[in-house]
Amino acid sequence: MDKKEEIKLTLQPKYNILFNFLYKHAATFVIVLLILIVLIAQNELVEYGVAILVIYVLYLIANTIYNKIKAKNTVFNFYANRLEYNNKFRDKDLITINYKEITQVRYGQTFLQAVFKIGTIMIYTNDKKISRKWIFINGVKDVKMIYEKLINIIDGTTENK
Repeated sequence: MDKKEEIKLTLQPKYNILFNFLYKHAATFVIVLLILIVLIAQNELVEYGVAILVIYVLYLIANTIYNKIKAKNTVFNFYANRLEYNNKFRDKDLITINYKEITQVRYGQTFLQAVFKIGTIMIYTNDKKISRKWIFINGVKDVKMIYEKLINIIDGTTENK
């Protein structure tokens, strides 16, 4: 195998069910529960309230399954001169971004992400397609260490241009 074809870093986002629920769905879940409590307390439309709660719980389960499968199928491979990734549920087409197209790399970590010891890597490019201008890698463990490795890989190629 050619040295340029060697994968320098592979990232596969980790899906954390509890983090995802707290980050994306906790407020909505509380609102649905409060609506249900009010409806039951006033003996009005109890059946509709329970139906709404059941539908919402089914939505949460379907959303969790979808996101877990999507995270499992998402892989970011960083080579010496490019990034290849597939972050789609079914599509097996790899997207390739040359490092010369990358304008900025950052990482972020909210308070809740810090509690779960994960973070987000953000890659900005000058690609013409809007879907490739911003690449977000969520659920990265040890995000600061991974960010530093990533910068070293990308900067290693910029010196050779």
